[in-house]
Amino acid sequence: MNFLNRLYYYSSGFIIGIIFLFFVLNGKRASCNYTPNARVIDNITSKDLILDPNSNVYFNQEELIDIINKGRVIFNKSEPNNKPCGIYFIKSGDFNINIINCEDEANININ
Repeated sequence: MNFLNRLYYYSSGFIIGIIFLFFVLNGKRASCNYTPNARVIDNITSKDLILDPNSNVYFNQEELIDIINKGRVIFNKSEPNNKPCGIYFIKSGDFNINIINCEDEANININ
């Protein structure tokens, strides 16, 4: 089999595979979180977010998730191995966010 035939078969299968993935994954929230920052933020936003009543700011759930997603976890100020709930410090724009990340919920204090 010469090179052009192999290229034809490879490209045909590749195009069919891309079209198949396009229709299968269309509209799905598929994501790959490889960095520690992305994994922590994904873990926090997947839980019930409880805003500290003593905070001077008021946000709804979607705004909190958006602010946290745009933020960056500062690991040297965080205590992820704290038992029973890890404590994370997130810097997001003008906000400094302290999050107590428990198993079922995340308590948020925004400064």
